[in-house]
Amino acid sequence: MGQFAIMVGQLVGFFIMLMVGYGCVRLRFYGQTALDGMCSLLLNVLIPLLVFSNAMAGADRAQVEANWGAMLLTAVMYALLIFVFRLVAWALRLKGSRSHVFQAALIFGNAGFIGIPIIMALWPHEGAIYVALMSIVDQTLLWTYGVWLCEPVPEPGTVASPDAAGRPTLGLRVRNLLGRFVNPAFIGVMLALVLIMLGVRIPSIVLTPLRTIGGMATPMSLIYLGGLFALTKWWGVLKRYELYVGLVAKMIAFPLGLYALLTAAAGALPELPITHDMIMMITLVAGLPTMTTIAMFTARRNNMPDYAVGFVLVSTLFSLLSLTIVSAVVF
Repeated sequence: MGQFAIMVGQLVGFFIMLMVGYGCVRLRFYGQTALDGMCSLLLNVLIPLLVFSNAMAGADRAQVEANWGAMLLTAVMYALLIFVFRLVAWALRLKGSRSHVFQAALIFGNAGFIGIPIIMALWPHEGAIYVALMSIVDQTLLWTYGVWLCEPVPEPGTVASPDAAGRPTLGLRVRNLLGRFVNPAFIGVMLALVLIMLGVRIPSIVLTPLRTIGGMATPMSLIYLGGLFALTKWWGVLKRYELYVGLVAKMIAFPLGLYALLTAAAGALPELPITHDMIMMITLVAGLPTMTTIAMFTARRNNMPDYAVGFVLVSTLFSLLSLTIVSAVVF
């Protein structure tokens, strides 16, 4: 019950931050221009520093080698999420950008802004290493596969001409692929991993302010999200049948099914490098609401941004109920 109470306390705090952002925009303290600035600051500074500083503060080479099961579980979770929600999108007959944004919204949970505070609160000692190892897989996929899912999908009849002049060259396709890896968050993850494996330690006099700045990402992202709630015509997503199927599947059925599967696997194969705490951690991560960054990615490319924002907002509000249900079962 102690961990369950901590979980509920975190969710209440998140709701308050959302309402602060909503109230500030409604009271016209700031508007869309300020939100655009927040988005840029989050994507280019706060998120990369959050990931980098948590990894550097929470892990060394020995800890990585001793707890690599957390990375394994994160990879397994994402493999299952990608498979399940590609299948769900196909079953619901979603096409084009709608299918891709739907998948992105349900594959990538808000591990950075909501997951990290919850993990650190529930596991004060092991939480840092869990966050560091999880972030390596999470951020790598988010800023590569996630970015690709949020790019516009050409409608039938609007694709480039099949002639040589209209077809992208192999070099251009390779450059575009590599370009997805050149972003601040991915660079932060890779830099942290290299430094950890080389045994390089950043002095606390430098790391502490970096962690403080990165720690601003969670409240600012929720305040940003609350502002979007006030300004965006997000309610159109409420008419989309896939919203309700997706939220129940992603935020209740999938994490509980994953918990049962991993618990059975750990019991049948005790030699696996996973612990029950790792299983509970990844279960909560699997049930997190849509990552705020998905809305930022789609807004940047003007690719169904209202649809993505609607998923972020509704899933975040729904998480107050769904995470309570999942926590009650797991804890």
